[in-house]
Amino acid sequence: MNEIIRYGSIQAIPLYNCSAHTPATWYEKDGLPRPILGLTESLCGIIIVVLYIPMVSVMIEKEQFNMSCFKIMTLLAIVDIFSILINSIITGWLAFQGSVYCSYPTLIYICGMGGMGLWCCSCFIAVTLITNRLLDLIYPRLGAFLFDGNRTFIVLILPILYGLYFACLEKPILFTSKYHAWFFDPMIFEGKDAEYANIPHIVNNFFVVAVTCFMYGLFCWALCSKLKHVDIESESRIASAQIFFQSAMICAVNLLAAIIYVIMNYIDIPFWMILLGTLMWQLGNGAPVLIYLKFNKTIRNGILRKIGVKV
Repeated sequence: MNEIIRYGSIQAIPLYNCSAHTPATWYEKDGLPRPILGLTESLCGIIIVVLYIPMVSVMIEKEQFNMSCFKIMTLLAIVDIFSILINSIITGWLAFQGSVYCSYPTLIYICGMGGMGLWCCSCFIAVTLITNRLLDLIYPRLGAFLFDGNRTFIVLILPILYGLYFACLEKPILFTSKYHAWFFDPMIFEGKDAEYANIPHIVNNFFVVAVTCFMYGLFCWALCSKLKHVDIESESRIASAQIFFQSAMICAVNLLAAIIYVIMNYIDIPFWMILLGTLMWQLGNGAPVLIYLKFNKTIRNGILRKIGVKV
């Protein structure tokens, strides 16, 4: 955003100027249509968003929304919905056409700003959510001090500001159908890769995501410690096992996406690994829908109640 303000428009920014060729020439140079993959991504993204909407409506019901964890989960769900719009629905549409950055520079640049900000914001919210759950488990008085009542909204200002920093002040990610992924380098100029480096993004991906995984592991350990004397077939032990399984899945997906997206921007890696990174990014935002439906009884029953299947 600061570069747009400085130069007056996206096309006027020297590192993102596409005037060397026409959009058709850029397409012939690097474009690679993937219609089946693109349609599949867009369709899956639309389905996930449609499933997310009733979940959010259940989360914001008074009974749930009074709890701090549901306030945090609601913000995370909203961020996921906007992320899916970019990394699945719009990505699928661009892949279907075989677009590169210079095909739609304004659209891709703005979506890249949004995608960068939303990814980093969701990382911070994930840390906030596990911190909330962990404090409730081992330091409830501190958890109440930080998150009781409207204090949760104050805490949630931090991930929003964090995401806005990356969206407005750091270099965006830009789509190219050549690799079916979003890179910092728009692939306009040869030998200028280093000028598109985004160091804060590297720090976010390795530090914030690693901290999230560590804290989820700590949470599961603390939960199991509290339940070690409970019968192995009890509902509490079964629930703790489900929480561990959910945590492991979420962390594995996000960590893999974070690592691949850093590596592929600075090192040449096989196409299948780049494609895996894109898939993990999409799953990181879409998987919570499936996890909530499978493991979260409150949300599942709330949805069934809304559609009239359950009273």
